[in-house]
Amino acid sequence: MQLSTPQAVDQYSRLMVDLFDEREVIGVSTGFQAFFGASESGSKTVFSESSSLVEIDIIRGNEKTAALIQRGQLAGNSLNTKDVSDQKFSSFSRVYPLGEEESVITVDQINQRIAGEQAYAGLQRQDRLKTLSLNNHMEHVRRFVRMFEVLAAQSILTGKMDAILGTSNADFQYDFRRNTDNIFTVGTAWDQVGALPMVDIDTGCNVVRENGKVNPDMAIVGGGAMKALLDNDSFQKAADNRRFELIMIGKDTPVPAKYDRFVKAGFIARGLLRTAEGFELYLFTYVDGHTNSVGAFTKYMPSDKMVICSSGARADRYFGPNEIMPMNSQRLDIMANMFGIQNPETMSMPNIKGDGIVLPSMFSYDAYAHQSNKGIVTRTQTAPIFATTMTDGFVTLEGLTTP
Repeated sequence: MQLSTPQAVDQYSRLMVDLFDEREVIGVSTGFQAFFGASESGSKTVFSESSSLVEIDIIRGNEKTAALIQRGQLAGNSLNTKDVSDQKFSSFSRVYPLGEEESVITVDQINQRIAGEQAYAGLQRQDRLKTLSLNNHMEHVRRFVRMFEVLAAQSILTGKMDAILGTSNADFQYDFRRNTDNIFTVGTAWDQVGALPMVDIDTGCNVVRENGKVNPDMAIVGGGAMKALLDNDSFQKAADNRRFELIMIGKDTPVPAKYDRFVKAGFIARGLLRTAEGFELYLFTYVDGHTNSVGAFTKYMPSDKMVICSSGARADRYFGPNEIMPMNSQRLDIMANMFGIQNPETMSMPNIKGDGIVLPSMFSYDAYAHQSNKGIVTRTQTAPIFATTMTDGFVTLEGLTTP
């Protein structure tokens, strides 16, 4: 029932109203992370609890044909044949990065009413400590998952991932050795006269097919690039005259099940594109982002780029050890008595988009006394690497709109 004039809040009404925490409404997106660790593509999630080094081995394949030889001649003696038993591979051995978030809960905080506490409930300080600790942990995880998405996007878009965010030093980057042809700038921006986006898209598809040895079946399109594509004269004429079908997703054209993980993680399905050379790509846009270090909202998918790829390209994720001394029975007792945490490895997760993409075991959680025992520091750590193992299965088109 709605009242025409505001009414004073009585004690009964206080009991019926829960705390509104906007952080729980804002789902943290994991669109690019959906490529990594997906069993559908044979991708792996590796936890390394005791080694600070990660080693990644990649064997390159080819699409060479078998040879014909003269009868009576051994294949090994023919100049037209090569030994297929050779195992040449690239090996990457690097130190895991480390992410760490800390928050201090002071005695002063637990002596005061916390958000959502009923005015006359009189919560005990221990209860407030548990609530504040859980809130801190949830916020740490949200920030880390946004960091994961930044790193996963870097790996998909560039074939590289920062060990320190924002670095330009190659010594602090993980380079997955993507073929240089897999990242290219189009000749004419799609919002300019004379642009041929369908030719550019077919070029990208052919690069995936040739270098990645797989057929591309999806593309993630930046917001500006999508608008430029739909407004482009050559694209519109091709759609009208040659029936290049950009089919809007709806009840009559549902997204195939293999793309469900991307949609649930935040990608927005826009349609099915059939190119002149016969490739079929499901197009997705991605409007979500994060607040960067200077306070500006930044989308995970750049506006002027497009990624063409295979949804089945293998992309592994690795999580290294923490930098926390091993838990002993005394510290576990403190965690249980002070915070009500029976097992720090099975902490609750906040509102995160995507099923099973983020796991509690990706994080390490502990707490320790602050100065003069006047506060408690809650700490969360993680050590992620998002590796595009099948790195040439991804192609990035750049410069699709004018600056």
